[in-house]
Amino acid sequence: MLKRLLRLLLIFMLAALAVGGVRRVYENRSQDIALTPLLFDESNPSRKSVGPLTFLGAWELRSDNGDFGGISALVALKDGRFIGVSDAGALIGFGLTNDDTIDRPFIAVLPGAYGKRVTYEDRDTEGIAYDPVSGKVWVSYEVRHAIRRFPTSLSRIDGAVRPAIMRNWIANKGTEALIRLNDGRFLAFAEGGADDGVYPAVHFSGDPVEPGTTYYPFRYRPSDGYRITDGAQLPDGRLLLLERRVGFPQGFTAKLLILDPAKIMRDATVSGEVIATLAPPLLVDNMEGLTITQDQGRTIVWLISDNNFNAIQRTLLMKFALTLPNKKPEATNAPGFDSL
Repeated sequence: MLKRLLRLLLIFMLAALAVGGVRRVYENRSQDIALTPLLFDESNPSRKSVGPLTFLGAWELRSDNGDFGGISALVALKDGRFIGVSDAGALIGFGLTNDDTIDRPFIAVLPGAYGKRVTYEDRDTEGIAYDPVSGKVWVSYEVRHAIRRFPTSLSRIDGAVRPAIMRNWIANKGTEALIRLNDGRFLAFAEGGADDGVYPAVHFSGDPVEPGTTYYPFRYRPSDGYRITDGAQLPDGRLLLLERRVGFPQGFTAKLLILDPAKIMRDATVSGEVIATLAPPLLVDNMEGLTITQDQGRTIVWLISDNNFNAIQRTLLMKFALTLPNKKPEATNAPGFDSL
């Protein structure tokens, strides 16, 4: 118990680092990512569910590469890989095979993350969205309040915008969650805002980078003490949102919520409905990434954590099956891993 309390105290003391982007720097450029299986609840190894989530697996990810870590968002590609972005401007990609081993890992600097007059403020990537049809990827930047688009190869910047509506967002509390809806609209959620616990968000009529795309503001009210970190659209059209909190003595906790996008209108204030809470003794860390896949008709939810490049936190990948009652008729399926 003492050991656990000391670890939680250290996590609490490092809470400021969770949003500060402080990182360790190594020169190692290994492309290897190691995988270690974990229990959902070490105090009760037989536990397999929380709310409508059924636990299917969890792993700690490690790499000696200095750019590995700090994963702030996650998407599942149609070729069966995950792509994550870190708050240090890195791309982290990998697949997961049926025997729970890492497949096709890569760790690379995101185009535009380094260069002349480029600082940390220009590479603090916090959100990622993906179009399975075109293969294009959009990345949001928390400090400069920008959105950049990349082609399938992720080898160059294909377009960029700094929407005027985001100019007055608080520095280092910009777009934390970027969601592309199945119909091509986008949603951007700020991590912070005024001290009233209601934070700014933007609805885009289409690709934010394209001229002619219109937008309007709305606001998001997270759970008390929590901040939104990621989200994705479910096959039935509703949104699944991820929120995160850090406090003492619990350390990190996270919530999953459902939000009907029909509630999002100009100047509206919306909130999600909590369906599950991850808190000790359940496996949890600084949960910042969420993506959804399909497996033989099942909806699979994947969560990943941001270790903030410090030794007492972990990069956790968690896999759940989601079963929601009273679902709407199925819409177009999200891209998935049919083999998993």
